[in-house]
Amino acid sequence: MNNFSLKKSLLLAVLAGTLFSCKKDNNQEIQQPEQGKFEDGFFVINEGWYGHGTGSITFFDAVSGTLKDSVFQKENPGKDFEPKSSTIQFATIFNKNLYVVSKIGGPVVVADAKTLKEIGRIPASPQSDWRAFVGLDENNGLLSSSKGIFKVNLKTYAATQLAGTSGQTGDMFKAGKYVYTLSQSEGAVIYNAADLTVVKKIKDVTLGFAQTPNNKVWYTKGKFLYNSDPLTLATDSVELPFTPVGTWFAWFSSPIIASTQENTVYLLKSPGFGGGKMLYRYIEGNKASLDQPFITTPDKQSFYKKNLGYYAKTNQIVTTTVQDGYGTNYGVNNIYFYDATSGNLVKKIPYEGYYFPATFVFH
Repeated sequence: MNNFSLKKSLLLAVLAGTLFSCKKDNNQEIQQPEQGKFEDGFFVINEGWYGHGTGSITFFDAVSGTLKDSVFQKENPGKDFEPKSSTIQFATIFNKNLYVVSKIGGPVVVADAKTLKEIGRIPASPQSDWRAFVGLDENNGLLSSSKGIFKVNLKTYAATQLAGTSGQTGDMFKAGKYVYTLSQSEGAVIYNAADLTVVKKIKDVTLGFAQTPNNKVWYTKGKFLYNSDPLTLATDSVELPFTPVGTWFAWFSSPIIASTQENTVYLLKSPGFGGGKMLYRYIEGNKASLDQPFITTPDKQSFYKKNLGYYAKTNQIVTTTVQDGYGTNYGVNNIYFYDATSGNLVKKIPYEGYYFPATFVFH
């Protein structure tokens, strides 16, 4: 090979390596996105031991079948969910970001849902008492709180109070043309998603909301499980074998979920402060599916807060429990995987620590 050919080959090799290693924009190198560590599995959102430290996020790694502890703090050294007086009670994924919401003066933290690298936050403040988050579009979302609902700019994180709801407001869900919200004093307050005006209020709603594949949105009122059409707001209902109660005392997200594969709803029979031992399933159109609990916790184990989730990848119901009793019993935890169709137990993972698991988040 002559010198010209050699130099040409070397130049082509260098250019090829450059093209495949990074892209250039205005002479600035843009690194390729970091491979997500937290894509295959789900998150357990831990409330934390009140007054002894903030909450944390545990990740169930589906590849290894193990739990990874305190993953947010490990991926973001020096960042946390302080103050210690706050508790994490809610989280959700919207537009590829994980929104982690703290109560009692804590922050709202936004992290990449695949890498958990923090990308923004609403700082902790003694004036803040957040509850839940729902995304509206790439620029806007809603945060519920102890004093109503706030519209939040997802670029600047500036929050302004929304008219139509006051007092403690918790769960929110966007479906079709509407945003369903749950108020302690007013029940379900339904907003037009386009202009955020109130369209309808339904008194005495206790738990909400979950959506089945046929797009119906589910909630409870009195002794009934209702569904609502998110285009017409027409409703239908079925009687439950128990009367659900609200979750306003030491608020936590409503323990009601839905399958993504079948028109099936799951909900816990639990007191207003959390707990309970029975999980019910309703298959739409089959009232007999409510005749008995679908899952009952093992002996000496109870739910704590919204301790149920639907794991679509495996068609499983996932639950966590704490050991019955007080004190050191709260350090004894288990996570269970049940077949969502049969209710059969598939796997159990015990773990120790004062986590106080509050809810799950799935990709």
